[in-house]
Amino acid sequence: MESIKAFCERKLLGYSVDQYIIMFVVFTIFLPHYFSLAAMVGVAIYLIYTKQLKKIIFNTPRGHWALIFGALSMAVSLYYQNYRGFMQCVGIVFVAIFILYYRNYVDERLFTFIVDTCCLLSLCCFVWGLLEYAQIVDRLGYPFDEFIVEDSPANRINSTFYNANYYGMMIQFLVLMCLYKILHAKTIHRVVFYVVTILCNLFVLYLSGCRAGWLSFLVTIPLIFYINKRKKTSLFLVLMIVLVVVIVLLNPEIFPRFDNIIRYFFNRTKIWFTAIKGICETPLFGRGPSAYYMIYESLNGRKAFHSHSVYLDPLLSFGIIGVGMICYFAWPVVKEVYRLYAKKINIELFALIICAILAVLIHGIFDYTVFWIQTGTVFLLILNSASMYKKDTNDVIL
Repeated sequence: MESIKAFCERKLLGYSVDQYIIMFVVFTIFLPHYFSLAAMVGVAIYLIYTKQLKKIIFNTPRGHWALIFGALSMAVSLYYQNYRGFMQCVGIVFVAIFILYYRNYVDERLFTFIVDTCCLLSLCCFVWGLLEYAQIVDRLGYPFDEFIVEDSPANRINSTFYNANYYGMMIQFLVLMCLYKILHAKTIHRVVFYVVTILCNLFVLYLSGCRAGWLSFLVTIPLIFYINKRKKTSLFLVLMIVLVVVIVLLNPEIFPRFDNIIRYFFNRTKIWFTAIKGICETPLFGRGPSAYYMIYESLNGRKAFHSHSVYLDPLLSFGIIGVGMICYFAWPVVKEVYRLYAKKINIELFALIICAILAVLIHGIFDYTVFWIQTGTVFLLILNSASMYKKDTNDVIL
């Protein structure tokens, strides 16, 4: 009992009130999305009540650009009567405020707690996903142990993340967090725990049927070790990945939804061409989030809620001006991340951030799963974690 008490005191005590609030919001990310949205609205109200909102915005140079971007996107959405997009812009503002808040209070201890919490809660999502799968196969009349995965989104597990592909994106971040912890681990039992957590997450990724979710692992898993100069481990992982890819290519039936991947690729290309037409119609400001859903019918496109591309959908939704604004206030974050590597401050964190970015870019070739309150917030938490090493807060931005 004394050891448990000491562990809890070491892990849970000694934070500021603001850090406890951040921890609570992170916990809600692993509940259905309306809990995390409500928590972020609560954070905004708390910051207004405690008169911190102005401080966290202007303590972060260009932080006000997040609000300007949100206001512009709301105006554009209303102009085109894109009411779904307008509500998403409101959500963007609340997420931006939370990330600004996080940047002002994150330190090494809090970030370590957040990563550990995400890894632990992923096991709860794993159990939830198994229960969900059991219900699906029972309804469809399949035996559980055959692990059959259907094409229909309604018959694929998403745990607490609304959609199977959102869950796939989240699993990519969670696996990278576990690898980050393995790089820091000093005892074998901790390594075993994170390896088991990775395997559990990969198993539910398989059951989710999210094919694009596997693509980034071909690069990110060996790369995170390579950046940390674990070259032998990196080479071993590359060889293992090549072996698995060969096995899947020779036996495509063992991988869920692999047999119809060509048909789905051509469906994606139809969506992409429609999105490009939409971008050409409103190149400067877009039409607000979910613009694709507004235009696909008039352009004879395939029905979808977004353009299934992290490269096309931002341009379609926010236009060249909006994307330019994002790049403008994100550029110093890139410099913060580079500083981790250039000054050898925290190579493990640098590797985690780079691999998280690559996960978004690779998965984003075929889907737009980072544009969701749960996946987007976790990505931004990772991306902005480099700010904890900034001595001069006047140099940091969202």
